[in-house]
Amino acid sequence: MDTALTLKDGLLLIIGICVILLLIYLIRVVRALLPTLKNVQKITEDAGQLTGMAANAASGAEDAVTSIMDSTEDMTEFIKNNKSTVKALVSFINAVVAIKQLFGTK
Repeated sequence: MDTALTLKDGLLLIIGICVILLLIYLIRVVRALLPTLKNVQKITEDAGQLTGMAANAASGAEDAVTSIMDSTEDMTEFIKNNKSTVKALVSFINAVVAIKQLFGTK
């Protein structure tokens, strides 16, 4: 039984062998990349947790700043409404200091 191998059959055989070798190479590359992909997944999960923590901290800081702003506005309004009282208190303190200096010994 004689089998004749044509040039077309030879090329197809070489291409088939190359495809099989390429598949083997790709399988080895994917197997080597799996641990790296697992590490990347862990890193992205950690980054997501850190982002969530930072967002919570920023929200808390925003609440604190809002609270301080409200307190400052309240104090400003209180001082503005009681300006005459504050002036009277300052005048009273100045008078007490002047009397103390007047009767103080040198």
